[in-house]
Formats: sequence, C-alpha cells, structure tokens
Amino acid sequence: MSLLSDAMRSTFTTKCAVCGAVIRKRDALDHEGLAFCSVLHEAEYIVSTLD
Repeated sequence: MSLLSDAMRSTFTTKCAVCGAVIRKRDALDHEGLAFCSVLHEAEYIVSTLD
C-alpha cells in the first residue's frame, strides 16, 4: 500500500471500537467520540461501561 492510499483510507474509514471492523465514517455510529459498526456493538460498549 502506498502512503497516499493509507491516508485516503484513514480519511474515509474508521474501526469499530468493539470488533475492530473497518467501516466508512459516514456509516459509523458515534458515541462519545468512538465509532461502532452496529447498534448492538454500541449497546454492548455502553453496558460494559456501566459496571
């Protein structure tokens, strides 16, 4: 991979805070600055922080 393609990928993609899946930033669910690939993973994260 070139540095340019890595830079472009980081501009448009992010990783789910729970599973690490690479997702488009525009499709990610945001909670307190963290990205999630699904409502389920967002909920799992929120529940895990309640303990």
